[in-house]
Amino acid sequence: MCNHAYTVPDTNRRDSEEKRCPYPEFYERLRRASSGEVSRSQTLLIDDSGACIFHSRSIDWKRENDFTGKFLELLQLLNGAGQKYDFSEFVFVGAERCTKRGTKEHVLHISDITFLEDANFLGATFADTLELDTVTFRRDAMFRRSIFLQDLKVSNSHLNSLDFIRASLQGLVYFSNVDFLNAVLLDHARFTGTADGRVVKFDNVQFGGMADFSDVSFTLGTESSVGFLNVLFTDIADFTNVHFQCHVEFRKVSFASSAEFLDTSFDSLGSSARHRGGAVNFTHINVTAPGVLTFMSTDPGNKLFNHDVMIRMSEESSGMVRFENVNFNRISADCRQELIQLAKSGRVEIGPGCIKYRFQTGIRTIFVDQGNAPLVLELCQTFTNYFTASNGLNLGFEVVERDRSKVSFFYFTDEDISEVEFLERLAQTERGLWNLLSNTSGESRLAAGESTGTTLTTGGKRAVINAVDGISAVMGTLFRAGARIVVGAWKESDTQALLGAIRFNDEGSEERARSLHQALVDRYTGQTLFGFSHQQNHLLAPMAEEGGKRLAPAKVTILFLGANSSRSPLELEKEVSKIQNNLKQARERDNLVLKQEWAVTVDSLIQAMLDESPTIVHFAGHGVDSGIVLQDGPNGPQVVSGDALSDLFKLFKETVRCVVLNACYSEHQAHAIRQHIPYVIGMRAGILDSVAIAFSTGFYKAIGAGRDVPFAFDMGEVCIKMEGFEGENMPILI
Repeated sequence: MCNHAYTVPDTNRRDSEEKRCPYPEFYERLRRASSGEVSRSQTLLIDDSGACIFHSRSIDWKRENDFTGKFLELLQLLNGAGQKYDFSEFVFVGAERCTKRGTKEHVLHISDITFLEDANFLGATFADTLELDTVTFRRDAMFRRSIFLQDLKVSNSHLNSLDFIRASLQGLVYFSNVDFLNAVLLDHARFTGTADGRVVKFDNVQFGGMADFSDVSFTLGTESSVGFLNVLFTDIADFTNVHFQCHVEFRKVSFASSAEFLDTSFDSLGSSARHRGGAVNFTHINVTAPGVLTFMSTDPGNKLFNHDVMIRMSEESSGMVRFENVNFNRISADCRQELIQLAKSGRVEIGPGCIKYRFQTGIRTIFVDQGNAPLVLELCQTFTNYFTASNGLNLGFEVVERDRSKVSFFYFTDEDISEVEFLERLAQTERGLWNLLSNTSGESRLAAGESTGTTLTTGGKRAVINAVDGISAVMGTLFRAGARIVVGAWKESDTQALLGAIRFNDEGSEERARSLHQALVDRYTGQTLFGFSHQQNHLLAPMAEEGGKRLAPAKVTILFLGANSSRSPLELEKEVSKIQNNLKQARERDNLVLKQEWAVTVDSLIQAMLDESPTIVHFAGHGVDSGIVLQDGPNGPQVVSGDALSDLFKLFKETVRCVVLNACYSEHQAHAIRQHIPYVIGMRAGILDSVAIAFSTGFYKAIGAGRDVPFAFDMGEVCIKMEGFEGENMPILI
């Protein structure tokens, strides 16, 4: 009788049930069933404390009695009896062998074995190294809460599923040439081995089902690492809350489904020559569409990645990589640039809360009308230029989002300064820029140089030029704000929003906004505005004259591109006729030229762009999710993608000011073109002929009246609504 008392909770029995060691009874049945003398293999050995050889904790006694042989015999007996494998709370020891270096070690080596039923190693202890070579588990291999005091090495094996939940692995852990056909569960497992090099390695391993590494802890040594090499995850890979206190390497790893590094901590203990590339390396990573690889922290105050990181995608990667609340600037410079390039193609998403630069301010959201957003961004650009020239440090700003009611952006720098100094310089530069409007330091400096006959120093010249550039740029913005005040398109709240775009000093911000708005009303509106403009610019008039006659304003060329379909014809002739009539009756008709190109193909599109150098390009025809549809040809209609259109309009960004895609499902193409063209109009969904014609009518009436594109867009929407259409029929201005 084995007196072992089980201590590890077993989900297969009720808490009130007492489980006893099943092997005394098993061996007794074998003895009764045997004929003749009882063999040694049918005898269960009991130690002095009353525990069987499998549950005994007397290591030396187990080795003296050939535990390894007894265990292998037990496997054969269980297979012969068709009985399940219950190795719960076994204490495993190995047989002695010599290493190549001549030292002795104990290893439990199991090879060429097939486990036909579930193998339960619940709460087992492996006192010596366990080696599984060419082993097959046809059902579940359950090592839940097992303890591995030495190494675990699994090679050339097939496992249906593996359960390592809450297991403790204190030595080297190697899986090499292993196929997991179904789920692998390692959540809350603890890896604590220490050695130079890879302590945990998954090499040439395929995960056929879900791989759950959530809440796993890799608390390894200073020179230790975890390696996933030549690994394929065909299903979900979950690394949520994993703690890597070591170097980490994922190399030649493929993710075919969702893979999440959510709130994962990468806490390398240090750097060394061994891990010079970075504390965390993801190299040659392949995400197969529609797979998504996500790096994200759910706590905006605790960004993912606090050590140097390398992330490099393989060329064949076609899925998505997402970043959110990540220290993106901890990714090596070359890898970061590659990821930014992939973001432009839509294969990488750098989401909210990502720190892409050494220092960056929080995201600022300024609520303005679509027509006023350019003034906000204009002032941001003035501020960054003035900051760079004043401080000798690069400053940039990046737009995160822009729509009809708001614009969101942040400032950034990669300069090698402290964060405190960066923020202080922002505040100083703000004060300096606004002070330019009320002092004459640059003018005084020039006057001093002229009166004394001396020449300004190089630094003095730069300061004067910077002051003049700043004053002229800010005044240009204020002039445009004043013009909007005149027509009722700018209010004090807009002035406050404009001021907020470059506010780094909170003291008296509301009072400064009120003062600035009053100054705009007093000095930049009405007769003051236009009188000052005339005073400054009347001497430039002769430059705009030729032969005593003033030159006419530059003409606006509108290129209408029609691509109809013989199978599903549109009323394009009616649409262009409406445009033509509106332009003929327009106040600015002498300055508007309408050019038409019909049955547009790729060749005729390019030729028309080269020949006409248009200001506004209007495409009318069919559209699909993947692009606009050009004229039917010998091989059917030609679909031109958004990326191709973006590349085309990049070549004409100096002349084209607006692109109208009056075609179904053209929003994606509009976003692609917007990278190079100031205004692009697309359609969110399918659009009726009557809606397209109504929009064109309102849009070109406003253009003909000399209004800007945002106003013309709004007029087009009004005409659609007046025709009784709403919802997805509405276009979008980007």
